[in-house]
Amino acid sequence: MDISSSYLAFDGKVNELITSEQERDSLFEALKKYQTSSDVIRLVNDLKRLINEPSKLEIYDTIRPLIRPQHQQHYDKLAPKAPGQRLRVIKLRRRTTESFGFAVRGGFEHGVGIFVSHVEPGSQADHKGLKMGDEIVRVNGFTIIQAIHEEVLNLIKGRDEIELKVTNIGMVPIKQKPTDPVTWQYVDKPGLNKSQVSRSSDPGQENLVKIFINLHGAPGLGCSIISGPSHFPGIFIETVRPGSLGEDYNLEVGDQIMEVNGKSFEKIKHKEAIVELKGSKELNMVIKKAVGLPLLNLKQKNLGESPALAKKETKKEPQPQPQEEDSGEVICEILEEDLYAKVEKKNWEEEQEQLRKQKAEEAVKEQFRQHELQKKMEEERRKREEQERREAEEEEERIREEEEQIRKEEQRRQLEELRIQQEEIARAEEKRKEEERKKEEKRKKEEAARRQEQEEERKRQEIIAKKQQFAKLFRERSAVLAGRSGPSNSMKPTLLGAAPGAQTSFGGGGKMKEVVVILEESTPLDIEIEGGTDSPLGGKIVISEVFPGGAVDKNGKIKKGDQILKVNGESLDSISLADANEKLWQVEQECLPGDGITFVVVESDLNHDDEVTFF
Repeated sequence: MDISSSYLAFDGKVNELITSEQERDSLFEALKKYQTSSDVIRLVNDLKRLINEPSKLEIYDTIRPLIRPQHQQHYDKLAPKAPGQRLRVIKLRRRTTESFGFAVRGGFEHGVGIFVSHVEPGSQADHKGLKMGDEIVRVNGFTIIQAIHEEVLNLIKGRDEIELKVTNIGMVPIKQKPTDPVTWQYVDKPGLNKSQVSRSSDPGQENLVKIFINLHGAPGLGCSIISGPSHFPGIFIETVRPGSLGEDYNLEVGDQIMEVNGKSFEKIKHKEAIVELKGSKELNMVIKKAVGLPLLNLKQKNLGESPALAKKETKKEPQPQPQEEDSGEVICEILEEDLYAKVEKKNWEEEQEQLRKQKAEEAVKEQFRQHELQKKMEEERRKREEQERREAEEEEERIREEEEQIRKEEQRRQLEELRIQQEEIARAEEKRKEEERKKEEKRKKEEAARRQEQEEERKRQEIIAKKQQFAKLFRERSAVLAGRSGPSNSMKPTLLGAAPGAQTSFGGGGKMKEVVVILEESTPLDIEIEGGTDSPLGGKIVISEVFPGGAVDKNGKIKKGDQILKVNGESLDSISLADANEKLWQVEQECLPGDGITFVVVESDLNHDDEVTFF
């Protein structure tokens, strides 16, 4: 078989679908082995190891012209079908005691479609013909190409009746971990043996095969066809001449021609079928095996012989062929329904029928010749018009280029003048904007300086007013405390119930810590202290009150009853209460808003949930 042209087309398709040079070399090596060994099973197994994703399945059809005639049907049964071919409709109805009986995987979030990953044997899905490796295209009329896995499950689980439109890919997506890339696995893993090659993955399509027939260098196919009546429509192979090309391709009597070069033969007229079969030297055919045998058996029974007997006698002693045999075709007229009526035909009726067939054949030949002549004339006319059109287009293109060149030159000149004008305008505008920008910046700076001076003055006045207010409060508080405490050397009992210098556990014995209190604007420390050398606390300065809202209260780390040891490094130990208040006031006045005052305190070990007063 001359495969040079088909091989070139195949080479281009392989380069398009397989980008890895190493994989392409392996593919061509597998084809070379097939040409040497004629082992089609080994070829398909080798291909399955190389063609490892659905986007490459188209290569199986591209390889078909390179397969030997006697292996075409065998190869079609072994090779996976390209995606989108032979769509099937599966209707399932949920029974109360069982599920639909299948599982799916995939989804838009994984970058793949929805695939049937398991079919329970004996389930409703199994009986209806759903297969592992089917891709689900539609669910109840809804396209699910961009549906995620969960959405598809909701469409299926939420109904008692579902209608699935599927196509068999023969592969399922595999993903071991969520982060892994998607890989593909054939439903029938590589290593297919001879006992597995005859099964088809499409239910109802077991007898359907696709073959490629190359008629270059051959006189014809060597088959005759017949059209069925209205109750048995279709184009069927009636005879296959021994030793013909049709026999090489394993065409048999009773095979129905379903499709030729993409055109359906299911409802085609007889004459149109002949034109299609004779109009090309390369035929991509879809054949349904042996479905026309009941029709031909009935015909031969009425004529007194059987197809099998006729075929056997033909092999034993070849019969003279009509003139049309030079082309390798024997054309039969359309069968009428009354051909199958069980009546004896008279001799003159047979002669008339034979004459009518001859006239029909002549008419078909003439129609075919006219068709070829018309095609030739049409081709010549098309070439002539194409030549005239090209010449006219070339002339128009030349004129257009000249006009375009002139227009561009003029446009370039105008653009240059416009550019110069725009540059001058832009420079003037830029100069004006720069002057305005400088004036605006100067104004903004002056305004900002004025505002800053006003703000600083306002803050200064506020600080002075606050200091004066704090000074007044301090003096008033100091006077009150001084009146309460009395002379520092007095040993009389105080309001706290003990003489000065007496030992007490109030405010002591806890954990010592350092706390930084941030002094915010308009927020004083707002605490009250007691103790000192003139108190029963033995010289300790203790916080007697933390007023809500003050800086110490907001800090939250200094509590009522804590002993103050130091403030900003100044010791408050063994000093009078008046001196302690004076130091606190000075520290507070020296701090600006945002500064921190560092306290060193000893946490109180008393529970101040209830008020405690010493008597």
